[in-house]
Amino acid sequence: MTPTAALERLHRIAHRHWAAQAATAGLSHSEFEYLRAIKEQERRKIDRDDHGQHLQDVVAAMGVSKASASAMVVKLEERGLVRRVPCLMDARAQHILLTDDGASLLRRGEEVYRDALRQIFGGLEGYDRDAFRRALRELSDLP
Repeated sequence: MTPTAALERLHRIAHRHWAAQAATAGLSHSEFEYLRAIKEQERRKIDRDDHGQHLQDVVAAMGVSKASASAMVVKLEERGLVRRVPCLMDARAQHILLTDDGASLLRRGEEVYRDALRQIFGGLEGYDRDAFRRALRELSDLP
């Protein structure tokens, strides 16, 4: 199997696993991706007094339009998964933060991926499992 075919297969496994667990996760995959992007941007902030990130940070992280990101943030806010607070540095801007409920659903979504990964690892033998684990660690360090 080529690396491209293997990547496609991994994507299919993860997608099918997500679809099967969607009711348990309690959120759509798109919502999960936004919650993940918000959490990652929050974690990457150098100035911790920033209290989160702006919508533009989410736009850049997701590679989506500002209108799409804005609509999703409104949806997530209405569900009580994120909240916005005024930016201390720019009165026109707001920071987007995960709520406790948002963080909880994000963890549930991450568990769906952990389950998919366990399924994939279960089909690998010792050396292959270790090599795959190392490859995943390498990938996690990519920008």
